[in-house]
Amino acid sequence: MATVVLGGGYAGIMAANRLAARGAPVRLVTTRPWFVERIRLHTVASGARTDARVPLEEVLDGRVEVEVGTAARIGQNAVELESGASVPFDTLVFAVGSGATGGSRAFRVTEEAQADRLRAELESRPDARVTVAGAGLTGIELAGALATAGRAVRLVTAHEPRRRATRAHLVDLARLGVSVETGMRLDLENHAADDDDVLVDTTGLRVPGLASASGLPTDADGRLLVDATLTVPGFPRILGAGDAVLVLGPHGRHLRAACATALPMGAHAADIILARSRGGAAAPFDLGYLMQCVDLGAGRGHVQLVKADDSERPVAVTGRAGGLLKETVCRLTLRWMARAGRYSWPSGPSTDAVGLPTSAVAR
Repeated sequence: MATVVLGGGYAGIMAANRLAARGAPVRLVTTRPWFVERIRLHTVASGARTDARVPLEEVLDGRVEVEVGTAARIGQNAVELESGASVPFDTLVFAVGSGATGGSRAFRVTEEAQADRLRAELESRPDARVTVAGAGLTGIELAGALATAGRAVRLVTAHEPRRRATRAHLVDLARLGVSVETGMRLDLENHAADDDDVLVDTTGLRVPGLASASGLPTDADGRLLVDATLTVPGFPRILGAGDAVLVLGPHGRHLRAACATALPMGAHAADIILARSRGGAAAPFDLGYLMQCVDLGAGRGHVQLVKADDSERPVAVTGRAGGLLKETVCRLTLRWMARAGRYSWPSGPSTDAVGLPTSAVAR
């Protein structure tokens, strides 16, 4: 039986392509016959783009077998689909991503359908002010895109930003005309908005309940638990990668939900499977960050250089140059996925607890 990769996002496509590039049989189970550039969804919601779709054939290795369907449960030897079909596996890569609808009644932009729904709402209410809750990267990018589109935008965050880059983002948004309010918490469940106010929740990501529904170990947020080799404890044939996964131990402490994390995780999961097939040892996942890229709208961006542990360096590329670099990284992401066999990433920070050497050498 082939390896089954569950999820056609950044981590899933990377894992499937890397396995196929090394000659391993692989089957991708995905909910749609196209890839969605989630890093573009804020521009879809603002109306600047019609969609964020990329044809699968542009990013997926032609040797990967594709099964379009939605997983209902993961069994011992097969993935059960909502259609009633069953997809057998020898090894499974769990890469279902994030963005499942939460309990809030507010709009969200972490999935294609959600971005389309918000765009439709804004088109039907052209004079409505938009309140964006959350000053994470999603909230900042959405606020910038909406302000560039001429919308009245209010950005509200419950915390005073500690990172220097975030403070700079908020200053840039204020220059675009965004009303920024820090230290203010909104009740997203019972928010009493004006009739012309559209509320968007960007305060966090949600993961599907598939892992817990399948009896796999999860944290309180429903993320699949994996060890340093991205393997589920007690389930050696199941590996995890991407936003819906929590890496236990020191190797995972600095990780954040982002395509910059999903791509290396997908590639490493594939490498673990390939190593085991040859009787080799499974190396721990080791990732170091280089930068955080943010689209601030109107062709402007902020690319903050960071240390391997994701803490800030005192250097950033801003303005038009930052916007160009951000766009370049977005385009390169698709190329890295399509050329997964040659993809590499920087080593992570030193971890005294496991005696890892300090290194920033790309594999």
